[in-house]
Amino acid sequence: MRYAEYLPSPRLQTLVERFWLLEGVAPADADAILPDGRIELVFHYEGSFWRLVDDGGPVKQPDALLVGQMVAPVVLAPRGRTGVAAIRLRPAAARTLLRFPLSEVSGRFVDLDGVLPGVAALRQRLADADGDPARLAALEAWLTAAACPAPRPTLAAAVALILQSGGQAPIDTLTRATGVSARHLERQFQDDVGLSPKTLARIVRLQQALRRVREGLPLTEVALACGYYDQAHMTRDFRQLAAMSPGAWQQHAGDLAPLFVVGAPTSPSSPAPAPACA
Repeated sequence: MRYAEYLPSPRLQTLVERFWLLEGVAPADADAILPDGRIELVFHYEGSFWRLVDDGGPVKQPDALLVGQMVAPVVLAPRGRTGVAAIRLRPAAARTLLRFPLSEVSGRFVDLDGVLPGVAALRQRLADADGDPARLAALEAWLTAAACPAPRPTLAAAVALILQSGGQAPIDTLTRATGVSARHLERQFQDDVGLSPKTLARIVRLQQALRRVREGLPLTEVALACGYYDQAHMTRDFRQLAAMSPGAWQQHAGDLAPLFVVGAPTSPSSPAPAPACA
């Protein structure tokens, strides 16, 4: 399958971290997508994905869905030929588009038709588009019409510290930098990010470790570089958030999971074109 990531145009950089596109014939085996600390809007313009659940299933994903913050792996099984276009929202800015407390959708997969306007028309534009530039223009035009406000400054500053530190910034550093109490910051995070500051930091740190383990670095070296107390501490976080050990991830043979590790090499990564209606 072909996977590509694109940066947003300047007007959407405070809202969108990446656009990504995935298309081609799906792999035969299901694979687990791991938590990454981001909320995504996913549009299937061809084919479908199925989600495997513990108490039954598989469950067919909606054609357009809001993926809330994940704290555990999600096992997906594409079928046949598929085409997907998605918007990876910045952690501090997702609520400016969605406009409800994001804790309400944490760990959930929500049909996007009931959340935002114009979804069906956008899916049709994506299906009719001829290539990546046209699909990116359609996504940008749809988001531009939403006219999102800027995220809360204190929240944006705290999230930036977590991301820039690779998940290693302690809570007291966040409170000193933002000038708000730990309790107030916790409420803002639950409302606007969908996770607590501590959980977001754990997931960001996990993503750093996933990338380095995948590069073949020694596990002890990865653990220390990513701020874990030791390799055993890293292993516990892997088991709790990724449902596998670091060693198992190093040998992981799935097709989908490695694509969605934050910071992993992807191609291409040029800015999306400005929408024609701008």
